[in-house]
Amino acid sequence: MLPADEFFTHAASQPSGPLSNATRYLCAAPYLNRTFANTVIRELLASHRAVAPSLGIDLGPIVRHCLNARRAQILRDLLLTIFLLAGLLFATTAIIGILILAFLFGLVLPGVNWERHSIGLKVFAGVAVAFVLIPFVLFLLLQPILDFASRSPSEFGLAAGLGGKTEIALLIFIGLVGTTLFGYSYSMFRTFSDQLRPGARAGRFHPADPQVEARIAQVAEAQYGNMIIYGGQNPFIGTGLVEKTWSIAIELDHAPGPRKGAAGGQWHVPRSSGNVPIDPAELHQTIRARLLKLRDDELPGNERVSALTVHDHVVGDGHCRWDSPIVDSARTMPYSEASPEAIDALIRHPAAGLRYYQRACVSDEGQAVRVRQREVIGRTDQEVAVSAFIYAAVEGRMFYLEFVSTVTPPILRQYHLIDRLPKVTSSKFITKVLVHSASTSFRDIVWAPFGLIGTIWRIIAERRSFQEEATAATDYLFADVGAQVSVREIGSAPELRTFIQNLDAAKYTKIIERLVTDTVFDFLNDKGVDTSAYRASASAIINNSGNMTLGDNYGTMAADHANVEQHTHAHA
Repeated sequence: MLPADEFFTHAASQPSGPLSNATRYLCAAPYLNRTFANTVIRELLASHRAVAPSLGIDLGPIVRHCLNARRAQILRDLLLTIFLLAGLLFATTAIIGILILAFLFGLVLPGVNWERHSIGLKVFAGVAVAFVLIPFVLFLLLQPILDFASRSPSEFGLAAGLGGKTEIALLIFIGLVGTTLFGYSYSMFRTFSDQLRPGARAGRFHPADPQVEARIAQVAEAQYGNMIIYGGQNPFIGTGLVEKTWSIAIELDHAPGPRKGAAGGQWHVPRSSGNVPIDPAELHQTIRARLLKLRDDELPGNERVSALTVHDHVVGDGHCRWDSPIVDSARTMPYSEASPEAIDALIRHPAAGLRYYQRACVSDEGQAVRVRQREVIGRTDQEVAVSAFIYAAVEGRMFYLEFVSTVTPPILRQYHLIDRLPKVTSSKFITKVLVHSASTSFRDIVWAPFGLIGTIWRIIAERRSFQEEATAATDYLFADVGAQVSVREIGSAPELRTFIQNLDAAKYTKIIERLVTDTVFDFLNDKGVDTSAYRASASAIINNSGNMTLGDNYGTMAADHANVEQHTHAHA
């Protein structure tokens, strides 16, 4: 609970349960994609910025797996760099030959996601391997004989010693590099199978230093806040692609009443003077109650939209003063939770520095189907979430309604690898580890020195940036603390994967959209507002070019006469 004199604070942490599918996949992402891990660490741990909302994911385990993946990659790159430099020093020609073979094996063997290369590429690589491997082996076998035949008796001892050293260095190089690559791959896949299996909970992690642990705790709390301070142009960061926006603006005039005219006995509908006072906070409460009826317990289980949630969503620009009420000067980071009193005031002051939206979110999670207590089909998780943002404002005797819908695409397919691994007890598990080690050996060996130097430089830069941001409040007047990256979004596919996902996203958007427009119409009508302009605008929105009936006494109005601003955004 907030103290009585505070309007903003930090969100409280929530108990963690089994990892959601989206969380599991994003926990695997840093092991499969070094850039993902670096981005998460830079934006969430090495900064004091706000945290974007996390739809269907838990940021705590994801951040910790990013740290674990970085530590494992540093150790691998360090060992491979040492072995590579030593090998090139003592057996240059042989090591170059091994690297060529590793490159060709990478073309023949399946990749990390077990994707198959084309037949033509595999034939080409196989022939290349034969042409390289056979001469290479013959060279190693025949080199001592050639050296023996070409040298004088006084050079035999020295040549034999050098030849022996080359072969020993080559064997040591192959053994050490192979062990390092196999050990890294085995550890990674065991993590996937043990810690990221379906139904698993967040495991134990190697503790970081106190400063990093404190920031992880802040991130884990902030993801559940109702206030997002954004750093770019998008106030809906973290909720995916903007699919549709529309707005309606009407005058708050009293509804006219019928009156008999003086001539011809005709009925006229004169315009009423004065405006109707509307409380937007009351309207939001009405909309919320109506939305929650979609998952009412009184409905049959198969008819409930059980995955529906309704939240407060306060947005604000991250470019603000350090002494702003929304910034915690002690932690030099923005608050993530607005109190009910603050929210109530923001709804009634639509032109304030913070804007209130009511957010309705529906996750595309199918229910299990049962007949006679037997399961016909289990529940499905499409990893898609549809969000609708509703904004209502009363200004200058005008009523303004704004609707924005977004859709969060599923997690990238490559991160679903953890669901396609064989069991650890299966012999195929070791086979997969060996294939992965061989197929990525060239990339891992050659890139190791660059990856090691880049990671060390990145760690130094991250620590310097974190310290500079910590002291920025004393050095600067204005802050730049808005969220710029959403972990859920950087791990998502660029668009919906299947047509069914597109249809489901459209379905839930239409349901929420229709419910909101009808609820607002009923609210305005009950308050005595002239809703003729609203009817026309809502007709155009719902049907785009058709007709819609609103109310029992009003009939239909063609959408051609609508006064509506509507924009539809395709996937970008």
